[in-house]
Amino acid sequence: MSGFELNRRDFLAGAGSLFLSSLSGISKARAQSGDAIFGSCIKRQDGTYGAVLLNEQFELISEITLPNRGHDVVFSPLADKAIIFARRPGNFAVIMDLTKAQEPQIITVPVNRHFYGHGTFSHDGKLLYASENDFEEASGRVGIYDATSGFNRIGEFDSFGMGPHETLLLSDNKTLVIANGGIQTHPDYGRAKLNIANMQSSITFINTLDGSLIEKHILPNQLHKLSLRHMVAIEHGTIAFGGQYEGAKTDRPQLIGTCTLGEGIKLWELNDVILSSFANYTGSIAISDDKKQIAVSSPKGGLVAILEAKTGNILSTRQIQRGNGLAYKSTQLIATTDNGKLANLRPQSSIKQFDFAFDNHLTVQQ
Repeated sequence: MSGFELNRRDFLAGAGSLFLSSLSGISKARAQSGDAIFGSCIKRQDGTYGAVLLNEQFELISEITLPNRGHDVVFSPLADKAIIFARRPGNFAVIMDLTKAQEPQIITVPVNRHFYGHGTFSHDGKLLYASENDFEEASGRVGIYDATSGFNRIGEFDSFGMGPHETLLLSDNKTLVIANGGIQTHPDYGRAKLNIANMQSSITFINTLDGSLIEKHILPNQLHKLSLRHMVAIEHGTIAFGGQYEGAKTDRPQLIGTCTLGEGIKLWELNDVILSSFANYTGSIAISDDKKQIAVSSPKGGLVAILEAKTGNILSTRQIQRGNGLAYKSTQLIATTDNGKLANLRPQSSIKQFDFAFDNHLTVQQ
């Protein structure tokens, strides 16, 4: 067993009681009431890691302890479960039952695999697709987990790229979109990036019925150091993405764009002022409920930009220092920061302070 792998028995022995006490406040009525629930991974002041759920009033309704740093929270479309994925190169995911006060379940990837922090459910909630790294073969994988049978891992297929990060399932419930970041990593080297000189990022569309590649779209050669990470679906067949540039800090590459089935990648032409404010790095990306606006954060640049979804035109910008997580709820755009702030950016600006640091992402179940 590699040193980074989680010892399930030791973890449950040490943290199980924290799990049980923290979940007792979530009732079945609350989980199924139709109210929005926000989820985020956190880091506490004592250095320990966890995840929290917040209600529509941004009140804490659940907090659990994780064995290491988490990345994203994914909600089941059945409104009964939340999945918390470890940050790369972690090999654990935690399943929280939102309707019963039961011990959360922990799943791990096979030997020579680790999670990339993201996943997505099938529309009926029966399957979970998770982005994974086969680090011995330096190849991206999508693990398939049966949500109806204890989240047993029942298979996998190729991501057709290296470093798969965020995954999205299109409205046809069979086409999976993957942002392959293009960066080779291996847990023996921590989070070191091993192939920057020849990295190649891509967006792949995969048929989940048989794992076959539908289309693969690669960035132009001059942008091969742009790692595509996070996505939102605009409409069937079209996603918007944000990237993180691994080249010179003085370069000003375009960072945001779309990819459409049958058409490929189109980068949005942002001006140099905006690009400088992004500091060559996009964090989270979120889309409004009406699919008309997209928000993109840059924790390195202290910026949140709101763009028109169809054109990429900048509608407005906000300075949010140390901000990353983004989520829309109706007309509200919610942002979180790694110094514990939660800001309601629209329609009014209000800020709530927590005694923990929010991690990279904020997810909403509506």
